[in-house]
Amino acid sequence: MESDFKTILKQHKDKIVGGIFYLMAIYYLIRGIILAFSVDIWYDELFSIEFAKRTVSELVGLTARDVHPPLYYILLRGMYLLLGGTGLPIETIAKLTSCIPFAILIIYSLTYIRKNFGFIASGIFSFAILTMPQMPEYTTEIRMYSFAVLFVTAALLHGFGLMKSMTDAGNTKWDIKNSLGLFLFGVAAFYSHYYAGMSVGIIYFLLIVWMVLFYLKAMKEHIKINFKVLASVVIAMNLTVIAYVPWLFALSKQISTVKNNYWIQPVGLRSFLSAAKYIFTPYYTEKSMQMFAAVMMIIFTVALAAWTFFKGWDDKLTKHQCIMAFLVLPLLILGGLVASWLIRPVFVNRYMIPAFGCFWLSIAIMIGKALEQKRDTLVKRAIISVALVMTIYMASIGITDYRAFIGNEEYREVNMTETLKLFRSIDDDTIIISNFDQAQALMAYYLNDDQTDNHKVYLYLNSPEALINETVSGLATIEDPVDVYNFVDSGKRVLFLGSFNSREVILQEWNDAYGITFENKGSFLMERYWFDVFELSLE
Repeated sequence: MESDFKTILKQHKDKIVGGIFYLMAIYYLIRGIILAFSVDIWYDELFSIEFAKRTVSELVGLTARDVHPPLYYILLRGMYLLLGGTGLPIETIAKLTSCIPFAILIIYSLTYIRKNFGFIASGIFSFAILTMPQMPEYTTEIRMYSFAVLFVTAALLHGFGLMKSMTDAGNTKWDIKNSLGLFLFGVAAFYSHYYAGMSVGIIYFLLIVWMVLFYLKAMKEHIKINFKVLASVVIAMNLTVIAYVPWLFALSKQISTVKNNYWIQPVGLRSFLSAAKYIFTPYYTEKSMQMFAAVMMIIFTVALAAWTFFKGWDDKLTKHQCIMAFLVLPLLILGGLVASWLIRPVFVNRYMIPAFGCFWLSIAIMIGKALEQKRDTLVKRAIISVALVMTIYMASIGITDYRAFIGNEEYREVNMTETLKLFRSIDDDTIIISNFDQAQALMAYYLNDDQTDNHKVYLYLNSPEALINETVSGLATIEDPVDVYNFVDSGKRVLFLGSFNSREVILQEWNDAYGITFENKGSFLMERYWFDVFELSLE
């Protein structure tokens, strides 16, 4: 009986391992959907919310003055129109929208990836795309990154389908399904995020290089191939360029804006180390554990990649597809850094996110193929051990990271409830002052969430960002400290919602110059922004 059980386990180990990862992926996706039922947002998400409230023509015009393409905002607008009548808050609708790409990726994994790369690769990919470092945050973040991951990964998978069609000697037909998929997802990537577009550009480049080399090899060996597949890739690439022409004018204006004024810090050789930390560092509380886990993940990844590149498995097509998937991320990093050196800094770590689907797909394929190897050589035994340990590490890190994400989101939600109670207790006549532009914008957003509200939030000695000032109601500025004294002297209630340690300096300056005193009413958390509430009065 025990022998029969072991035999069954051995025969179905791929399905068992893959199934476990599938179940974890589905569980965490459901948890992400549950977490979407909250209203806390941060500053960047405020752009998404405000754009989605406007007509398509208005939001496209606003987007052209921002630093991203418009497709995500159009999709979000569509979901808002579809679900806005359900009574759900717009924040929840937007967060649920961000969950959709992950559900679609799991469907791709259960179908195409499972069919072509096996149960283990499919299961690990489904799990990794939700739980690996940085990814949990994007389950519900109201930005374009989850869609960027979907579009880039789907474009790659349809590219894989075209590669398979090209190797089918008996096939002389056009591969319409995969050609159309590559084109549509490629265009969607270009219109969702510029680094998603760059990722698709890399995919096109790698596809054409592989197909040309494959064609030359076939000619040399007098093998008949389906030349229509290469033609379809070239056609899809040219159509993608044509489809992007309408946005080029807006892009040129955005580039000019970036050249003149942008917040991203200069890049250098340290940027490569920073990128590696971003990709591999898990959410462990102990810094030493974080560093150890990240270093081990890097070592295992290098070992698997070296084996794949220089030895690998017998199926050349899946091996080349795996290498292609792996190369997208490092080439994207290199492209972003080169662009930063040529124009000005335009690369931050989160811009790698669009290529994370490709990267973790390649790792999942490597693990799956490594575990299929027979233990008949020292190298194979070593790579099987590496794959097993990497699988355990990924499971541990993924579970830890997503649990931490759930904990952080629940903590924010509890604190946000108290913050909203505070905001509801503030009447329209109260003067509200902030010393941080991002906090000011969000305070005004929440205080004026009802059309009958007419709160004004003053930014002290600074001005709000132009697009935020245009789209968020209730923003004002204080350009002279004496205005604070005049507000307090008028007899109105004046609250200073101060951020950072500079609030103490500001309060001291007001006391020294005008005799303004204060009473601390407590600390509050607004998504990720802590602030203290001070009620001002005169001595």
